Amino acid sequence: MMPKNIPPEIWHLIFSYLPLSDLKAVLLVCKYFCTVGGRESLWKWRNVILSRQKLSRFDVDDEIKVIKMERFNYKKKISIRDYVSDSLEMDEAQTRNIFRNVLKYCSSKDHVKELVMEEANLVNIGTSLLSDCILKLESVNFRYCKIAKMDLHTIVSKIPCSQHLKSINLSALDFSSIPPHMLQEAAKSLEKFHLNHSTLSVEQCKGLIAGIKENPLMTSLGLGGQQSLKHLPGEMMVDMITQNMKCLELSGTDLKPWQLEVIFQQISKIPTMTKLDLTRNVLTEVDKDILAEALSNVEDLGLMSTELEKNQVDALLGKILKKQKSKEVNFYEMNLKHVDKFLLAETVKTMEVVVLSFTHISHDQVTTLLETLRKGSKLTTLYLNQDQLSQVDTQLLCEAVQTLEYVYMLNTGLARQAVTELVSQGIKSKTLKYMLSNGVRLSNVHPSPFHILSANMDQAQLRRLLPEFAKAGVRELKLNNTDFTEVDIGLLTQTIPNLVFLDLTYSRMKKDQLISLLFTIKHAENLQELDLCGIDLSFVSLPVLKESICNVRKVSLERNFLNKLYEVSVVKECLPSSKLRYLHLHHLKMVSLKRGISIYSEHLNSIEATMLLEIVKNNSTVKELSMTGEDLSKIDEELLFQTVLNLKSVSFVGTHLTTEQLTRIVSAAILSDSLESLNLKSNNLSNLSSEQLVTAAERLNVLGLESTSLTQEQCIAVIGGATTSPTLRFLNLNMVVVEKNINEVFEVLKEAKKREDLYIRYDHYIDQR
Repeated sequence: MMPKNIPPEIWHLIFSYLPLSDLKAVLLVCKYFCTVGGRESLWKWRNVILSRQKLSRFDVDDEIKVIKMERFNYKKKISIRDYVSDSLEMDEAQTRNIFRNVLKYCSSKDHVKELVMEEANLVNIGTSLLSDCILKLESVNFRYCKIAKMDLHTIVSKIPCSQHLKSINLSALDFSSIPPHMLQEAAKSLEKFHLNHSTLSVEQCKGLIAGIKENPLMTSLGLGGQQSLKHLPGEMMVDMITQNMKCLELSGTDLKPWQLEVIFQQISKIPTMTKLDLTRNVLTEVDKDILAEALSNVEDLGLMSTELEKNQVDALLGKILKKQKSKEVNFYEMNLKHVDKFLLAETVKTMEVVVLSFTHISHDQVTTLLETLRKGSKLTTLYLNQDQLSQVDTQLLCEAVQTLEYVYMLNTGLARQAVTELVSQGIKSKTLKYMLSNGVRLSNVHPSPFHILSANMDQAQLRRLLPEFAKAGVRELKLNNTDFTEVDIGLLTQTIPNLVFLDLTYSRMKKDQLISLLFTIKHAENLQELDLCGIDLSFVSLPVLKESICNVRKVSLERNFLNKLYEVSVVKECLPSSKLRYLHLHHLKMVSLKRGISIYSEHLNSIEATMLLEIVKNNSTVKELSMTGEDLSKIDEELLFQTVLNLKSVSFVGTHLTTEQLTRIVSAAILSDSLESLNLKSNNLSNLSSEQLVTAAERLNVLGLESTSLTQEQCIAVIGGATTSPTLRFLNLNMVVVEKNINEVFEVLKEAKKREDLYIRYDHYIDQR
């Protein structure tokens, strides 16, 4: 049997069970296996390349050797968002470790050319790591990152020194300390330079443009939000646009009409311009012919929330229709209600992507547009979010939608019957890949599974669509807040054998319907992800629930009216499961990763917490434990000691631990051969000896002591121990109250900051008593 005869989702499931060595070998079998087996979802959970886990005991160079993988030898672009996400609930120590590893990996591997670190906190991450990436890579994106002023100064100063760097994005950073001449030198050597919303001064803008003038290779320039540009003379507007310019971002710059005309006249002379963003600019006083001639030459035109007069819009649409160079235009929030309906329809027809959301177009304009699209056009993607669609003939809308690939129709006021017809015809369409409408999302973008989302469907919709979903082979089904009580549950269960994902959050069922559903899920071989949050499971026996969920890879059961002892029992029963990787209950969460199982709990009482600690202590596969908000003061000290002793990561946050309990926990951390991370946030450590805390700091990789009522003596001692520790990489001392002279603390902090591989969080608070 040929590999392509089996759906990619099945191969994906098979590959997910392979060890790393076998998975790497599979990639070499054929191109098809390389494509399916190379998906990020197969690799991210394995935590191999960028160490999603706590810090290891290796130094950075050894860590690189550990995380080296053949699969990444061809990965030219690395994005931090592939490894760090808010949904993963990582702590700060984990994310900073990943940031550090990413920077080190990218600057040391020849095959990596591009790095995207958007929104990462890179303060005190290490100046040398940042500058090494600038010198080694071709493209770096630090957009919306937090970067210290001195580090940014170093980054900009290194740009002219790099023989490789072609593109850098430093948008939304603080450039107040960067001298104009440094920007000028940086602009001379780059092909793409993006500084959107970085609030440059007039002098900095002059320096930047002076550098661009000397650089004929500049192809992309981002100056969105730079309102200092409006104070520059006309000749600088000309110098800003090189002969090879392809992309220019000027959103929200509030340029004057005569400046805009100079820019447009320059753009008209350049055949290379493909993208121009003029979002949130007032163009009403610009000559309509100059405007139309320039903007109609651009392939990708951003006019979102831009003010234009009717004669300007007419001239622009006429030129676009005549030249047919424009492929994508964003008219979002522009007033198009006075535009001739035939001119609008014929112009849209010639483009590939058009945004017409909230443009005040009339019913006649919408109808004429849909009639034109129904007959065929170049258009593949249409955004039409406005209430005028509620008056359009349903069949006309369905026929027009089926000619497109991507359709967005939110806030349209469409009736349920119209939405039902759109979905029914959409799942049969050979063209439509994605549709987002009122309460419905349809996605059939290869190689991702066929996905349907629909919230609050009524009985008529369920009876009409569920059989069609089963027949169409829908692979992912999301039916939130849906009432099944008056519907034959067999209509839903017949779809389950095909599904890899099922989400019934806050749906309503009778007891016999739910039992039938759980029985079907038990035998569903393809199902990988299940969400039954908000459904009453209190009457379901533990064996029935266990058998239903243990064969599913990811299960969410929050707010299911299960008591906490029952939840602890569920975790105990599911721990031996080899397939269940993620279980989220209301008060407990269990995550299974390559290096072991992590368990998180909150608000358990002493009986429930004792039961959980016994489970963890007796299960060697559990490596991480986090307990938050419980009163553990009555828990046996020896149980806490034995549990901590064998783990790799422990977190007790706000757990009201006694001094005796804390002493035993810290002792276990010192004696443990496995523990790497300890977090005791919001527990009172003031009575612990400084020597014990220092010894713990010298043994661990991560130590969290936020809001722990440390004395000034303890605080100074811990920072001193962290400075000399061969292993510690992250120390959290936030919310520590300084009783006396804070300068003593600052002195030891200053010494500690000399270590680039150590990060200390310390927002001090002075006791005024």
